[in-house]
Amino acid sequence: MRIISGSKKGHTILSYKNKEIRPLTDKNRETIFNILVHGKEIIATGFEITNSIVLDLFAGTGAFSFEALSRGALKATAIESSSLMIDLIYKNAEKLKFRDKLVIFNENACSFTNDSSNPKFDLVYCDPPYEKKLGIRSLKNLIKKNMLNTNAIIILEEELKSKTIDFPELEILRIKEIGISKFSFLRLL
Repeated sequence: MRIISGSKKGHTILSYKNKEIRPLTDKNRETIFNILVHGKEIIATGFEITNSIVLDLFAGTGAFSFEALSRGALKATAIESSSLMIDLIYKNAEKLKFRDKLVIFNENACSFTNDSSNPKFDLVYCDPPYEKKLGIRSLKNLIKKNMLNTNAIIILEEELKSKTIDFPELEILRIKEIGISKFSFLRLL
């Protein structure tokens, strides 16, 4: 795995290979960021990755956070419940020299609470384990606890066969299907 673009372009990201871990591939990450930067639906909202505050739910290796920081995001918060993956995120943050821009919490992404002294999030990437409906629970948690800025962009990765998300607080901007995955680009209303 590697950083696709930005200040750390080409730098590698450490990962684990086993059946329980499904890291965000370089190809999928590149597609997601191309949509964020060039997608007309996203551009129309006024969103820019530069100086954004990022939340990476079910962070895994932290690849989404690192890509966003490389592309100019101001700060990222990674939420992960696996101690093994938390250690890997710390190693990647040190390797990429992003430790000062990344906050890491070993917590449940469905009940996470942002400290009131921290700014609200502009960009959220949510990549829960497939078939457990944890994505919907974690997004409801963010909305209920008012952790998102107006017009925040949310990307929800789900299994291709999952139903399209339907929240009155969220507008679907775009859905991109890649392989066995579906990426829903949403905007907080």
